[in-house]
Amino acid sequence: MTDFYEMQTEYMASLNIIYDDLDASLVAMVLTNSIYKNQFNDPLHENTSMKYFYESEVFEIPISYLKIKDISSKINLPRETVRRKKEKLIKDKLIFVDNKKKTYSLNTSKIDKKIIDAQMNNVSKFLHKFSVFFARNKLFIKEIKREQIKEDLDKKFLIYLTKFLDFQISYFSNFKTFIDIESIFITLLVSLNTLSQKKENSKTMNVKDLFYRIHELNTSQGLNATSIAEITKIPRTTVLRKISHLEKIGLIKKDKFKRYATGDLNNLEISKKLYPAIEHNLKILGIFFAQCLDTYVNKK
Repeated sequence: MTDFYEMQTEYMASLNIIYDDLDASLVAMVLTNSIYKNQFNDPLHENTSMKYFYESEVFEIPISYLKIKDISSKINLPRETVRRKKEKLIKDKLIFVDNKKKTYSLNTSKIDKKIIDAQMNNVSKFLHKFSVFFARNKLFIKEIKREQIKEDLDKKFLIYLTKFLDFQISYFSNFKTFIDIESIFITLLVSLNTLSQKKENSKTMNVKDLFYRIHELNTSQGLNATSIAEITKIPRTTVLRKISHLEKIGLIKKDKFKRYATGDLNNLEISKKLYPAIEHNLKILGIFFAQCLDTYVNKK
């Protein structure tokens, strides 16, 4: 759980750097995924590398393939919000629109290679840690080295990208039925800080026990609003507003020094929505991990 939250918080931080708007990044995920999914769904495709992502001819998708209502239903954003965020992406030149051909395309030149490389390192680290865990529990014959995964990610970047975006779209869409994306980011960050205090040799807990006892694991100080704003790149005034709501519904709690940690989720109304969402996300995480392994082992 700690490794997963670390990957997610680092990924969301990188999205904020690229798009400067987390809701807009969700719209961009759907557009990007649709553009590349049909092009690179074959692991034997010769040109799927990260280099090709930046240097290839522009890949397009017909506008008719992605209507506002379809994007809205995929990411659980109101149609008007999707329309505004799409226009922002076009204005910021992250998405190109060819009015003559009536197509969308991704402007890869606006996406810093250093950020993509950081994302790849982040995912490689996550997949490696899981391979170690599974190997030690005899689900794999042997663990996969982080460098091996990173090399394969680079070679088959566009294949991994669509699998990764499938997972992220489903993940955020699931949570957005009851919480906004900035609040998701803050909650993940606070939970990561809480879980990082859990000792390595402490007793292993299943997901249900951990969910209802996570508030007991915090043995150190929480995060203050300034730290949360600095890490997430969300304006402090917005952070304070989101924190106030999260505290009200019980997802986080505040100590006397105005530091925030994961709240007690027992007997909370929000838990009736949150726990099923986490169970759903565990299932799609398993699918994502299996797809990555399948892509990795296909060397021919």
